[in-house]
Amino acid sequence: MKKMLIAGVAAAALTLGVSTNAEAASYTWYNAGYNDVQNGSLNAQVYSNGNRVSKAKVTYKKTKGSGVSVKFGFQAVNKKGGAQGPVSWSGTYKMKSKQTKTATFSGSASLSSKRPCARALMKDTISGKNYYTRTTFCTGL
Repeated sequence: MKKMLIAGVAAAALTLGVSTNAEAASYTWYNAGYNDVQNGSLNAQVYSNGNRVSKAKVTYKKTKGSGVSVKFGFQAVNKKGGAQGPVSWSGTYKMKSKQTKTATFSGSASLSSKRPCARALMKDTISGKNYYTRTTFCTGL
C-alpha cells in the first residue's frame, strides 16, 4: 500500500512538473496597472509567462494641460508596493495636450520571491515628481 501511494505521489509530481514547464514557455501580454495622473492616464502592460516578465510597455495619454517633459520607468516591488527594485528608465519625452507616448522595455524588472510584482512609473523631469500605476502585476513566485 505504501509503495502504491509513493508511486502515485511521484507520478503526480512529475505530471505537475511537466504542466508547469509547458505553461512557463507561453508568454502573453497582461495589464499591469493604471492610474489617473498629471492631466492624463498612465498604463502598464507586461509580457509574462506567469513566472517571469521579459518585456514591459508604459503608456501615458495626456488629455489636457500645458506641455510636460517626462520619463517612463518600470520596477519590481513587493506585493504591498514596497521593497522597490532598481528602476529601468526610458529617455525623456516632451508632450503636449492630447498626445500619447509609449516606452517599451526589454529584459525589464528583475522579479524575485521578495519582489514578485511590477509597476510602471512616470517622472516629471521638471518638478522631479514620480507617478506610479495603482495596481501591480505579480508573478507566481
